[in-house]
Amino acid sequence: MLLPWGASEIIANLYVGDLQDARKFDGIIISVLTDVPAGEPARSIQMPFLANGRASLDSTAAVIDAALALNQRVLVHCEEGSERAPLVVAWFLNRRRGMSINDAYKLLITKRPIIRDRRKWLGIYNR
Repeated sequence: MLLPWGASEIIANLYVGDLQDARKFDGIIISVLTDVPAGEPARSIQMPFLANGRASLDSTAAVIDAALALNQRVLVHCEEGSERAPLVVAWFLNRRRGMSINDAYKLLITKRPIIRDRRKWLGIYNR
């Protein structure tokens, strides 16, 4: 599905989007998809969503943090930019920016209204 608004900037230089956004994004692209879909840019960093439980979220947050520290633009994407990628960014905002998960989701939904709150997915990953 092609969404009308493109990648959404959540905080300075950090974006959430979908696969179509990744194809045209100028910056670092982090894909949280489990499989590499057709059309995924070759330069994308593959960091599958919850592949190693919460450790995957911590690793992805560290990559985002390092890239932002270098003033790089970062896109975190999944298929539609509405569930997995936003959860990863909410985790980043919580762990690396000290924002509560509630406040992170409020910010995310303000910036990208199609986001669906999926924090409950964290409850099944206790590693």
